[in-house]
Amino acid sequence: MKNTIVTLMLLGFSLTAFASDQQYIASLGVSSKGQFVALEEYGYKSELKSYYVNVKIMNVWTKEYVGKEVNLQALALRPSELLKIREQAKLLAHGDLLKYKIIK
Repeated sequence: MKNTIVTLMLLGFSLTAFASDQQYIASLGVSSKGQFVALEEYGYKSELKSYYVNVKIMNVWTKEYVGKEVNLQALALRPSELLKIREQAKLLAHGDLLKYKIIK
């Protein structure tokens, strides 16, 4: 009985070692004068078993975020889901990217 409990505990600990969050940050672009930068944070949340994407625009001169922040989340059924919500987030942020002259 004692060996069974120890074995189950070790199995539980080993399974949690495989579940981990992943986070990446990428730049979507910079305005021509360098005042604004668009940042994309994306990754995987293990506790929710989902992908997420956040797009923010920062005024580097004042060190403040401007415009509206885009936050999306999708179940991690397959890797293509992350690509889909990343593209969707860029489409939702498109207006602010134009407004702050990050894209033309």
